[in-house]
Amino acid sequence: MSATSSAPPRRRPRAWVTLLAVVAAVLSLVVGCSDEPPEPAPTEPPTAAPSPTPSPTPPPPQLTDFPDETSTGVPAGTSLERSEKLKITEDGTVIDGLEIFGHVVVEADDVVIRNSRVVMTSGKIAIRVEGDNFLMEDSEIDGQGRANPAVAFNGYTLRRVRIYNVAEGPRVAGDDVTIEDSYIHDVVQRGDNHTDVIQVMKGDNIVVRGNNLQAFNPKTGSYGNAAFMFGEDSGPVSNCLVEGNLLNGGNYTVNGGGSGTEGAACEFRDNAFQTDSRYGAAANLGPNVVWDDSNVELGTWRPARG
Repeated sequence: MSATSSAPPRRRPRAWVTLLAVVAAVLSLVVGCSDEPPEPAPTEPPTAAPSPTPSPTPPPPQLTDFPDETSTGVPAGTSLERSEKLKITEDGTVIDGLEIFGHVVVEADDVVIRNSRVVMTSGKIAIRVEGDNFLMEDSEIDGQGRANPAVAFNGYTLRRVRIYNVAEGPRVAGDDVTIEDSYIHDVVQRGDNHTDVIQVMKGDNIVVRGNNLQAFNPKTGSYGNAAFMFGEDSGPVSNCLVEGNLLNGGNYTVNGGGSGTEGAACEFRDNAFQTDSRYGAAANLGPNVVWDDSNVELGTWRPARG
């Protein structure tokens, strides 16, 4: 009997294995097609902008901010030639480097006096201006206890001028006057004069800027009348600006009641006041006066009361 052999039966894959493969495929599709958005990546918080550094408060005005004998008058080292009193009649005349004993009358236009000194030994007014557009700069007026006023009356500019030992400083009784960067001090009582450092009686286009105006005389203890006296004594006052000055002394340092008038139009700003007055910084300011809060007591930001 012959032996017969047969091949082992072929195994079929189990159904559950196939099912697992199908489920796995479906799950992968479901996860890949999820409608939920992905979680955002973490972000850095925004950096706040730095706060601006506040500007430092500027220092209040000091005495050294204003003209004195070192920054006004005849420049140091200037040689002066002696001269007697002058009457100037030629337009455009330039006087340079003179020491004038007496007084000066300017009858011409566009005259300049610079690097010179007037020592007032004669007359009542140190410099009387009768022409237009007179300029005095880097010069001095020594009033010798007289000069009432030191300069008069209109159409002039004083720049870096030192005026001292006078009964009255410059007087304005007309148009087009500028007084700037000058030092007026040591006014003296002469008779019953009011010893005003600057007096405005009428005029238009008046500028008083950057000066040191001292009505108080420490040598005599006199208060003087005012560092700036103004009013419509002789006519209207308009377009008058007083700014950036140091003012001191007087009964009131600024007095706007000239001849009892009150219509003068004058603006005061950025001025510093010392306290050597009899009653206060200002009085008799009429309705056309502008008194800005930038007027302060020297060395502080306290407003000077107008």
